[in-house]
Amino acid sequence: MKLSDDEVLGIATEARLRLSNDELTKAVQYINNFLAMLDRFKELDLEGVEPFCFAETTECPLRDDILAPFGDVKAILDEGPHRAAGYFQVPRIMEE
Repeated sequence: MKLSDDEVLGIATEARLRLSNDELTKAVQYINNFLAMLDRFKELDLEGVEPFCFAETTECPLRDDILAPFGDVKAILDEGPHRAAGYFQVPRIMEE
């Protein structure tokens, strides 16, 4: 499988990346080399190979989520460059 320049450019646009022509050429080459490497796995005979699993099972204890309000909101807001009405102000990323 190979991706064309237009396909990589479309992916970059969706990711909000701007690529110069040189960067696009390098990205297409890098991605296509990676996909070619993945295609080599299809050549392997994996008949009878057991799926990998860990020898021992471990439990990952989770802590309870406890709502704990932070007392000094002004101190947190002072860390951000843009504030409005007690909130961080960020650029709009979704179109209406």
